[in-house]
Amino acid sequence: MKRVCGLLLFPCFFLGLSSQAKTLNVRLVDPPVSLDWGGQATLAEAPILVNLCEGLYTYDYATKKLIPGVAASLKKSDDLKQYTFTIRKTAKWSDGRPIYAQDFVDGWKRVTSSQTTSIYSYYFSDVKTFEATSDRTLVVQLKRPNRTWESTTAFWPFFPVRKDLMEKNGTNWWHAGLLASSGPFTFESYEAGKKLVMKRNRYYLRHGSNIDEIDVYFIADHDAALKKYESKFFPFIGDLPFKLMSKLSKRKDFRFVPLMRHHLIAFNVQKYPLSNRDFRLAVLSAIQPKTLLPKNAISLKVGQTLIPPPLPGSEKPTAVPFDVAAAKKYLKKSGVVVTPTLKIRILTSIAEPFYSIGKSIQSQLSKTLGLNVDLAALQNQEYTAYMNLGDYNASLMSWTAKVVSPQDFLLPYSGEAPSNRTHFKSPFYDQWIFEGARAANEKDAAKSFYRAQHLLSAEEAVVNPLFYESSGALISPRIRGLHFNHMGLPIFKDVRLQ
Repeated sequence: MKRVCGLLLFPCFFLGLSSQAKTLNVRLVDPPVSLDWGGQATLAEAPILVNLCEGLYTYDYATKKLIPGVAASLKKSDDLKQYTFTIRKTAKWSDGRPIYAQDFVDGWKRVTSSQTTSIYSYYFSDVKTFEATSDRTLVVQLKRPNRTWESTTAFWPFFPVRKDLMEKNGTNWWHAGLLASSGPFTFESYEAGKKLVMKRNRYYLRHGSNIDEIDVYFIADHDAALKKYESKFFPFIGDLPFKLMSKLSKRKDFRFVPLMRHHLIAFNVQKYPLSNRDFRLAVLSAIQPKTLLPKNAISLKVGQTLIPPPLPGSEKPTAVPFDVAAAKKYLKKSGVVVTPTLKIRILTSIAEPFYSIGKSIQSQLSKTLGLNVDLAALQNQEYTAYMNLGDYNASLMSWTAKVVSPQDFLLPYSGEAPSNRTHFKSPFYDQWIFEGARAANEKDAAKSFYRAQHLLSAEEAVVNPLFYESSGALISPRIRGLHFNHMGLPIFKDVRLQ
């Protein structure tokens, strides 16, 4: 905890120095649909959720190290299947009530129930049982050994909930003025689609900021947001589009924001002719990633692995290399006859630079293999609908890690993932993911994760990495202590305005 005036920051704030506290103006692109972190909340709501709530574990964002959050300590069994968390005595909700182990049980039951609306429920696939054995003790039994499972609890579906407030307020429990938060700020008010207000949680004892209030404005127009930044209304703006990043990248106040995100091409292995392994290898061998990048896509770089650096498993390339001669050999070996009526449908986002990348792939496959490629460039909702229908041969996809672990980039294609839209299944692939999770050290883990990736990309040609992505932000010198997490979300608990 930082010191101010010779006293700890938290006592100073409540001993008559609140005049030092300030209001932080923040711009987000999309307004929230739901702040129910165990239900329908998605990445759109994530910048708000991660500043309202905290789980058993969290991150020291200055050092990027995983640290206890609501938990005080953790004990793991020798077989790495049982995790026993002890809740901090000082952990309290924003209304002053202590946070109990049962609050986590109540929250997790909602996500794992048959009526769940959470799209992230499969993150509990490793969990066998969980129970509160006392007010401050939570015991989690896993189905299989996992050396670093505690990192999963930093993800919002694992946050605690207040069952009593849900019962009292019904479906409105997460609304402004009703929501009890476990993190650094509270949810005070919301003007639909325009402005949301968060205030400092006085029961959260680990603030490093001088922020008393955060006013969040929802502005989709990037040029309008930039004007407000230039007028000093916003001390920072993030979530910049590719063209704007390229234009602003030479400025002194521009910063690249590291992300754990990759972009790839994935095939529906149930739909002909991509059901043919040799045909998949032909397609991947005909794609040259280096020539796909538009000039203004400065935040993308060619990727060679599904797991991005520096995570274990990113050490050796696993991508199918560009090789025109090999592409033609694989096509011949596949036995697929290329005719004008044979169409390959590729889904992509209509947003840039993804549409341009899709057009380049379409051109390369036509030139190298003579394929008739139908590029379906869709809005996000349309894209999701067609993916759910399976009405495609291939798709250009992106994945942002929700948990800082190699497994997070591999599990979406496992046999246990309900949203595995490639429809690929291999017991060997799943086995190597789980072997990596329980490995005694990162070196052994990297070997298993490499084998899983190599099978999925180089051998079976189900998915192939294309790019790693970073984000960009303009950050004024008058804001200090602003950090971004692995999803590129701004974290405000240590922010100080000059």
